[in-house]
Amino acid sequence: MHSEEYLSATDLSKKTAATIDALEKGLADRLIILRNNAPKAVLLSMDAYEELMEEIEDLRLGALALARSKTFKPEEALSHEQVFDKFAK
Repeated sequence: MHSEEYLSATDLSKKTAATIDALEKGLADRLIILRNNAPKAVLLSMDAYEELMEEIEDLRLGALALARSKTFKPEEALSHEQVFDKFAK
């Protein structure tokens, strides 16, 4: 990922099309939008957004698996064959 780049809200309003083109072409993955020299928003390329969403989902699933593994009781688990027999019909 490229380093963080900053863009004023004024420049964004003047250069919206060029800004979107830069994100689309990969010239920037994200732009931090400033208003009164303070960060107020972030614009992401679609690729960066999709990567972020995938990473969040992976982390969510990992946390769920970890939580479930702590309460897993092997003696109560169903075998692959039992699950197949139950749901294959």
